[in-house]
Amino acid sequence: MRLRTDLRLRSAAVLLALTTALAGGVVAAAPAHADINAGSVDLGSSDLLSANSVFLWQSPPTRYIVVLGAKQGTLGQPPAVLQQRMTVGAQLARTHPFNRVIVSGGDTWWLPVSEAQFMNIGLIHRGVPMWQMVNESASTSTVQNAEFTVRMLKSLGATGAVIVTNNFHMPRAMKNFRDAAKAQHANLLFQPAYAG
Repeated sequence: MRLRTDLRLRSAAVLLALTTALAGGVVAAAPAHADINAGSVDLGSSDLLSANSVFLWQSPPTRYIVVLGAKQGTLGQPPAVLQQRMTVGAQLARTHPFNRVIVSGGDTWWLPVSEAQFMNIGLIHRGVPMWQMVNESASTSTVQNAEFTVRMLKSLGATGAVIVTNNFHMPRAMKNFRDAAKAQHANLLFQPAYAG
């Protein structure tokens, strides 16, 4: 039964990608600000054939988009680096509606919500439906982001993930995710998605 469902999802994803590519290719990408309709699909994106898109389309039920958190401001305002990560993560999620998004980030000091919960709101404002998101809200560092998210990916039967973070943070994040996968004996592939 699971195999049949996986094959149906893969077939639908491939058909959707091919239909979009054959129907005219590139249309202007949707703006990445808060007036996007929640749950909209951005199939006009020019990155449908990018390395990240190909990676995600290969197996939508087993490939995830992971958006890494960042420390919130004192009153809960997201910093610019997190805004950039959410924008890139939302663009990927709207282009790949069959891939789930893991938002990873825990403690926000004295505030009663996690970074992951703040990112839920930011992604909803950018057009990603709540049902597409999974929260990892226990981590307080990049090492823990990787450790806890890899554990989650392994338990979900994932084969890989696109890691969304900023350029300066990417080398460390990718190393931490690969180290965590090795330590947990998880056969996972990771692909970087740079958020500026």
